[in-house]
Amino acid sequence: MNLLSIHWGTNSTAALLVDGEIVACTSQERFSRIKNDERYPRHAIEAVLAIGGVDATGLDAVVFADSRFDAKAVLVHKYSGFTVHDRLREQTHFWGPQLLQGQKLSYLDVFREKIDLEQDGGEWSKLNDHLAQSGAEIEDAIGQEFRRQAVCKHLGIEASKVTFVDHHQAHACHAYYGSPFQKEQVVILTADAWGGDCNATVSHANGQNIQNLAVSTNFLAARLYRSITLLLGMKPDEHEYKLMGLAPYAKADQIRGALQVFQNTQYVDDLKFGFLEQPADQYFYFKERLAGYRFDAIAGAVQQYTEDILRQWARNALERTGAKCLVFGGGAAMNVKAMMEIAQLPEVDDIFVCPSPSDESLAIGAAYQFMHSLLTEQGKNPRDILRPLQSAYLGPALTAAEVRKSVEKLAADGAHTVTENCSAAHTAKLLRDGNVIARCAGRSEFGARALGNRSILADPRSPAVVRVINEKIKSRDFWMPFAPTILAARADDYLANRKHMRAPFMTLAFHTTRLAQAELQAGLHPADFTCRPQLLEAEQNPEYHALVSAFQQLTGVGGVLNTSLNLHGEPIVQTAADAVQVFTNSDLDGLLLDRVLITKKRL
Repeated sequence: MNLLSIHWGTNSTAALLVDGEIVACTSQERFSRIKNDERYPRHAIEAVLAIGGVDATGLDAVVFADSRFDAKAVLVHKYSGFTVHDRLREQTHFWGPQLLQGQKLSYLDVFREKIDLEQDGGEWSKLNDHLAQSGAEIEDAIGQEFRRQAVCKHLGIEASKVTFVDHHQAHACHAYYGSPFQKEQVVILTADAWGGDCNATVSHANGQNIQNLAVSTNFLAARLYRSITLLLGMKPDEHEYKLMGLAPYAKADQIRGALQVFQNTQYVDDLKFGFLEQPADQYFYFKERLAGYRFDAIAGAVQQYTEDILRQWARNALERTGAKCLVFGGGAAMNVKAMMEIAQLPEVDDIFVCPSPSDESLAIGAAYQFMHSLLTEQGKNPRDILRPLQSAYLGPALTAAEVRKSVEKLAADGAHTVTENCSAAHTAKLLRDGNVIARCAGRSEFGARALGNRSILADPRSPAVVRVINEKIKSRDFWMPFAPTILAARADDYLANRKHMRAPFMTLAFHTTRLAQAELQAGLHPADFTCRPQLLEAEQNPEYHALVSAFQQLTGVGGVLNTSLNLHGEPIVQTAADAVQVFTNSDLDGLLLDRVLITKKRL
């Protein structure tokens, strides 16, 4: 069966499932070069079909990842186009008057100048007129029909092939069916700011059935985290990772006051959540109560509160079911430190978090959810047919033609040296000698983490390289940590209290050993020495594994610093031309395009 699955919203994404296996998945932002592009994912759809060798006429079904459609956010490009000041205006001119003063306002009136009726995907003028009449909200049926018409027109398929699944069920199916757990008893948690009709769920899987145990509509922590991101002057729905990176710099005695503010709101009530005091909104309430607390104390407190809430919630679910394995989906699962805290619970034998579990993963989850329902109706066990995610290398591959074109362009200017068929040993020597090398090879990774194929690599022993990458290449905030790729065979040398958990996708954090703090220093968080590793097996990526192994042969260090290949604020690169653009507009020393190495002649 050939199934196309689409998430149209925050970071629009498409996936293709063929006979139970996800064979391709990529996001629109990789083609448009617009971060978190929420527009109709035309290029992503065409890319996954091309990768799978499936013509639109060969599709058995097309599934959208949410029965609801946030058309107003797409119309004004809320996720890709809003600045921090726009998000502040959203609070002061829309949410504040509505929630605190009871005014009835139109979201599209507040942001009228941002409405884009010319964008791809459908008859936006008609939908905009409907939104204007309905107060910027649309009925589910209208949102579904709008999306159905868009994809049918694009692909020339019958409307009967298009269907829709629930947001959180898709998160749950991505988390469970994408995991390696097969016959185990598994707790499935999902949590985010909002999706569909809820924002947190608890389910129990036993290898054959999935039983929903709890659904919450009042989960606060994810929305709270988003609001605190804005309160500290960063962009919500994008810069939460910066808040998480800032949090460990706060000392325990500094966070007590701010932590009490958060603790006075919500608590865990069995598998759901209750309120000691329910904020009328998530921005002004905390802005007033956190006045006078240091920025780092606020960051540390909201992170501690999030960890405490999620850890207790997970413990309750594990105790209720007797399960020892857990998976987590939804935006809250992007908080790798909270996932680390759950992993350390004595009730947990194993935890797995699939690649990029925020909303871009809904494209994968919707495909799994559609098949789960279909196979269950047919009396079949979905676990016998649906295959776990073997890798995150699900995007388009570089072609020989595009590599050659880029190499010829760089070679012609006389400022670069080209090394054909560059060996792993040669690249490893450059890394050992302090050079920062970008690697753009093979198929691109799906999601927010670069896993060696669209990565910037460096020697992890040198703290000085952090400043080089931050200031001369990526323009990152100085407090942000980098991450390492670690050879899986060396995991126990570097990671403490790991319980032999698999972490191939940079979705779990770990405490580290003294050896890691000596040999992987630049890939650890400077404040608490935790790390968010990619544990690399040879079969996952043979050429990248050979490169890291060559570095180990030269240095004895079983890992490299690995950060995504992009300039700050831009999506991870997709093509050779994208990689060249980063290379020529930064202070990178070298660029590896498949097996062709281009270096600046200063080397």
